[in-house]
Amino acid sequence: MSLAPGVVSSQWVLAEQPDRSLVSELAQACNLRNHIVQILISRGHDTPEAIDSFLHPDLADLKDPFKMHGMEAGIDRLTKALYDNEKIMIYGDYDVDGITATSLLYLVLNKLGAQVGYYLPNRLTEGYGLSQDGIDEAKGKGVSLIITVDTGVTAVDEIEYARSQGIDVIVTDHHEPGERLPNTLAIINPKQAECDYGGELSGVGVAYKLVQALYRRLNQDDGELHEHLDLVALGTSADIVPLTGENRTLTKFGIQQISRTTKPGIKSLAFVSGLMGKEIGTGQVVFVLAPRINALGRLGDCRDAIRLLSTHDERLASEIARKLDSENRRRKEIDQKTLEQALEQLPEVTDLDTDKAIVLAAEGWHQGVIGIVASRLVERYHLPTVMIAITDGEGKGSARSIPGFHLTESLKECEHLLVRYGGHKYAAGLSIKQENIEEFRGKFKEVSSRKLTTEDTLPKLQIDLELELSEVDDDFVRSVEQFSPFGPQNMRPVFLTRNCEVLGTPYIVGNNHLKMKVRKGDAVLDVIGFGFGDMVRVIIDRGCLVDIVYSLEFNTYNGITRIQIRLRDVKPTIGELSTGYN
Repeated sequence: MSLAPGVVSSQWVLAEQPDRSLVSELAQACNLRNHIVQILISRGHDTPEAIDSFLHPDLADLKDPFKMHGMEAGIDRLTKALYDNEKIMIYGDYDVDGITATSLLYLVLNKLGAQVGYYLPNRLTEGYGLSQDGIDEAKGKGVSLIITVDTGVTAVDEIEYARSQGIDVIVTDHHEPGERLPNTLAIINPKQAECDYGGELSGVGVAYKLVQALYRRLNQDDGELHEHLDLVALGTSADIVPLTGENRTLTKFGIQQISRTTKPGIKSLAFVSGLMGKEIGTGQVVFVLAPRINALGRLGDCRDAIRLLSTHDERLASEIARKLDSENRRRKEIDQKTLEQALEQLPEVTDLDTDKAIVLAAEGWHQGVIGIVASRLVERYHLPTVMIAITDGEGKGSARSIPGFHLTESLKECEHLLVRYGGHKYAAGLSIKQENIEEFRGKFKEVSSRKLTTEDTLPKLQIDLELELSEVDDDFVRSVEQFSPFGPQNMRPVFLTRNCEVLGTPYIVGNNHLKMKVRKGDAVLDVIGFGFGDMVRVIIDRGCLVDIVYSLEFNTYNGITRIQIRLRDVKPTIGELSTGYN
């Protein structure tokens, strides 16, 4: 079992290794090392063409946007609005995906000369999705066309209300549709049953396909849109969608665009985040940039985030970026307090020995941060978790899940107790009356117990390859870096090396992080284990060899760049502690 603090023990699962003859054949054909080819084959890239396409993605290979169901009708209506100079409202969402999608569409339509504005609901007063308040504001401003981004596919009643007010609605979304689709002129969502486009785009990804189609209809060069791939990368990385296919291509080039962006807002955000001049990848987007963009939306009104991403005024961008940075620090303080309260409540309503889900609720919790806290509880206990913030008799909930437990399908079995719900397989939101929370807790636990086995609730640490330290060199790590951008369904490759000697005395740096050197044979590498500080005493006391699971990266310190092992798990190779892998 893992001895890292505050997490459930992980089971190490070594990927099934492909046929050696195929590995050798492809390695020769592609001029790659056998180990790199082994990983590629295990991830489904098993021909020279598939490997070349994966390692060398090209924007020219993006799918035709008009293959997406509803696109023709949506572009017909949008071009009519442009030619007739109609007033258009972009209706977005308050998370990073929705904010970047709104900014993207606003910038493009504004450049084309449209009369365009935007509306984002207030998380605290309106909640998620298309609302009557937003439609009334559109009506008051003379808007005749609303385009939703990252929302709308379940807004059946709200879109009917918009129609009654003489407002057409184009829905662009990527969430799971309900049993009944809205009655509107165009729904552009690759998840609707009528659409065989394939892939799992983010909300901003769908918005990008919309503007790509618009440019083609207007006989404009859609290569001009590449300047906005920075927004696509921000939203796609932050929304934790699979980084495969088009998502990977858009994100790969979008990450490059972030580094050379001309948008004052993104440059100012990088500066206040300490990233200016540094290499930016999906990790920096997810853990550094995205939380700052999210901060205002989590705590209330997120319109300043749109202004940040769409402004050409460097002074305004700097001012808003500093505000977002400040709000993010305040959000972290609220996160921590809420987590502490959740951990106090947990043993009162949950039996961790038998329950296969966690449902916590309290008055006074900030509904903007409960999703973050739910994610932290999932990381700690590896159980589906629902956090509910209660205000004036109504609860607003955020749910997070684990592999093998589809949230929206499971919430459907509880829908008689809910006011509304919606979301993805791994993340969802809900509204519930306070008096139904206890019954919901029981029903959700019953559903999880039926759908999950004890094996499902044991987190699995997937290992791509068993490796000897002597096989690790700069060329190998550079080959691994070609797999980027990393994210769901394309995680950074993970390796296992057994029986490593710990050199010298391991020690703790920063906030409980393990630092040490390991040796096997003649190879010696530095190790950093974030959150593994409690292992220092175990290693020192045992004086033993260790099995390590890790990823590889380059680390630059004092101007010197070296290979570094980033620890994923460590187990002393003695007694029962050496039996954690399959």
